Amino acid sequence: MAAKAAPGGGASYELAIHDDALAEWRKLDESIKQRFKKKLAKERLLQPRVSKDILHGLPDCYKIKITTPQFRLAYHVNDAEKLLTIIAVSSRDDVYALLENRHPSLG
Repeated sequence: MAAKAAPGGGASYELAIHDDALAEWRKLDESIKQRFKKKLAKERLLQPRVSKDILHGLPDCYKIKITTPQFRLAYHVNDAEKLLTIIAVSSRDDVYALLENRHPSLG
């Protein structure tokens, strides 16, 4: 996994990305990457647990969704380590299948 420091310091979480998710990230259009980056930096690295974005059935996992086009970024939150790990980035239809193989408690 690759890791990056969260921007802005303070009580924010560190950001890491699963190797397979990094490969998916690199394939995204730059405009989609920018939308995900903005959401991560301004919101999720400060407050990663957003109740409306819980991924049910996957403990400590949440999503960021983009509606046009429909993409999902799924991440796992580790409060003890203050770590947010991106575990999948893909189209809405594919991301949930990818999660089954990558979630820490399932794999």
